Amino acid sequence: MTATWCLKTLLTFLFGSVISQSNINVQNLYTLLFTTNNYNKLIRPSRNQSVPLSVHVIFTLYGISGVDEIEQKLTATGWLEIEWTDELLSWTPESYGGLRYIYYPQGEVWKPDISLQNGFSKLEELGSKFISVFIDSNGLVNWRPFQVFESKCDIDSTYFPFDIQTCHLDFVAWSLSSKDVHITQGRKGIELSDDLQRHGEWKILFSTALNLAESHKTKVRFTIVIQRKPLYAIMNYIMPILLLSILDIFTFKIPVDTGERIGYVITVWLAYAVFLTIISDSLPNSSESIPIVSIYIMIQIFIGTVIVIISAIESGCAHLSDDESVYFLLRAIAAKNCRKPSVQSEQEISKCLDRDETCVTWKEAISALDKYLFWLFLTIFVLSTLVSLLIASLKYI
Repeated sequence: MTATWCLKTLLTFLFGSVISQSNINVQNLYTLLFTTNNYNKLIRPSRNQSVPLSVHVIFTLYGISGVDEIEQKLTATGWLEIEWTDELLSWTPESYGGLRYIYYPQGEVWKPDISLQNGFSKLEELGSKFISVFIDSNGLVNWRPFQVFESKCDIDSTYFPFDIQTCHLDFVAWSLSSKDVHITQGRKGIELSDDLQRHGEWKILFSTALNLAESHKTKVRFTIVIQRKPLYAIMNYIMPILLLSILDIFTFKIPVDTGERIGYVITVWLAYAVFLTIISDSLPNSSESIPIVSIYIMIQIFIGTVIVIISAIESGCAHLSDDESVYFLLRAIAAKNCRKPSVQSEQEISKCLDRDETCVTWKEAISALDKYLFWLFLTIFVLSTLVSLLIASLKYI
């Protein structure tokens, strides 16, 4: 019991002054610092003006708001934690009821004119008028301006939707030289907020902080590496293109004399056009870097156009009379794939071709040609798809 009483007495003796703080203590301290001492926010708060003031900057990222491929812009939300020592704002806590810290409006104290050097919008002061800075009895000032940062970022959409982007936020004291202020990254560098807001299209891979020195300025660079989430693009862009391409190739499985072939191939081609109209606003729009997926889509449209032309020519040839000569190449292809009752052996076929006789009909020749065209375009489709996906996913892997 005696030990407990002694501990309580000791705690009361040590921290009793804190409990005894009053509004009079705060008022007297404000009067001392900002009136009696003639504090001037225009003067750099160093007793030795020949020594640069050290300013530490920590960036806390709250979330990615958006990435604009056309404007090459990253929009991020977060706040800076800027610390420095103001030698003109220090006091003895015991003289003011144990008061160890105060808050004061950010516009009423000296602060470095730190701004986003590679900002996208107009140059503005960080924070808002209602934000207060934290000042402790040793003169340590902590300023935490919250802001939406729009920075320039070189967006490369070549590997869409498997692209990874690296964006920088460079903070520098705009009008103060390195002889006045020395900016460094804080001990923690860049941090991710505990309640980080997730973006539907992008996820943050990692982030770094780095001190940079220029000829007359110092700055700190915060780097954010983000990766696009590819699932949405795969399900809504790539898969429909793959399915339409497969349907286009199966045009050669439809008999040319049924009358449905031209309607089928035109319908598939129009489906391409309608689909591109729908997704045109969703694909990255930039002339600096053309996405591989856009090149792949154009290849498939070109193949579809060639199939439409071939189908139109074959439909016209299928209605020619059988007594008209079939081109030698078509006869040769058909002779290897067709057998008429009048032609029973390879020797007879060869003799027939040598005499330039009509060994097969137009429909038989076109049917035989379609077998080769089917496998030809299927091979082109598979190779172009594998190569495009491999190139697009190299950076992702």
